[in-house]
Amino acid sequence: MGATGRNASLKRPVKAKTKRLWPIRVVLAVAAAVMGYALLMVRLEVTQEGYRLSALRLEIEQLRSENQRLRLEAAELSADQRLRFLAPKYGLQPPKPGQVVIMK
Repeated sequence: MGATGRNASLKRPVKAKTKRLWPIRVVLAVAAAVMGYALLMVRLEVTQEGYRLSALRLEIEQLRSENQRLRLEAAELSADQRLRFLAPKYGLQPPKPGQVVIMK
């Protein structure tokens, strides 16, 4: 009975410790689940922002290309030779002496 009594007394404190530790284990499990969920949400946000950034880079490249095309078109439309060619069609001619006044 001495050995059985000793084993019985040893088991009781282990059960008592287990009973006291279950709230801590539950809290740790919940904390781990919350941290996992938070990590998942952060990774999802990073992925979405990466896609958005790629789309914005593509849009920037398209706008730069369009800007270059429009600048070229504006330069062609305002070229001196083109304007001299179109001037007679609209009744325009070089200014006569005295028509141009330079203000200082």
